[in-house]
Amino acid sequence: MNDPVAIVVIALIAAVVFSVFYLMKSKHLERMAKIESGMIDQDFKESGNLILNVGILFCSLASGIFISYLFSIYTDIPNYVTIPGFLLLFGGIGFIISYTLSKRNEN
Repeated sequence: MNDPVAIVVIALIAAVVFSVFYLMKSKHLERMAKIESGMIDQDFKESGNLILNVGILFCSLASGIFISYLFSIYTDIPNYVTIPGFLLLFGGIGFIISYTLSKRNEN
């Protein structure tokens, strides 16, 4: 385990984990302070929309990967060309769908 690359990778992973933990803890403390002072936070209302938006995005990206795989099988275009294009296309479609659903839920 004297490999310097492994030590750097482990240190970076530890730094990322610590940073995410610190951010989550500070956000939790901020929310608790808002609750104690009686302020209504919009983040509580929109947390369900965030999960919905992430789910729609992941589903659209997965379908983009599947369609690009099928497209590369049935045509002569290689995978490294079709995958980024279809990921961007279906990711954009997923964002449009999540935006329209969010606007519909607001009304």
